[in-house]
Amino acid sequence: MAEGKNLYETVIVTSAKLGEEGSAALVERFKALIAEHGTVQSVDDWGKRRFAYPINKQTEGYYTLINFESGPEFTAELDRRYQIADGIVRTLIVKRDPRHIVERKPQKAQKPEESGDIDVEAIAVEAVEAAGEAQKAE
Repeated sequence: MAEGKNLYETVIVTSAKLGEEGSAALVERFKALIAEHGTVQSVDDWGKRRFAYPINKQTEGYYTLINFESGPEFTAELDRRYQIADGIVRTLIVKRDPRHIVERKPQKAQKPEESGDIDVEAIAVEAVEAAGEAQKAE
């Protein structure tokens, strides 16, 4: 790590109204801004997610995590640019402690049907057994 530089991560939530392409373009713009003032280490696109509560009458947004290294004075400028940009719903900038950094694999956006956690065959067997028991009870 260079002298006077810190590790940071920022999460950008962009409006779902922009669409996937518009969101990607906005994130690319901020990635270029970060690259001008430091180094971008990784970009992790989490995809479109539903909010826990409505924000500015919106219920969904595109989430992106960017890990970067820069001087401490740049984060104030980055936050200012986030606030004046159209299409940004929420942002967060956090300084990372280098002692607690563990290399992680990027998290990819998953579609519900691709998650693989659901055992469809077991559910089907249970449904057939329940239907058979219901017919016996009649």
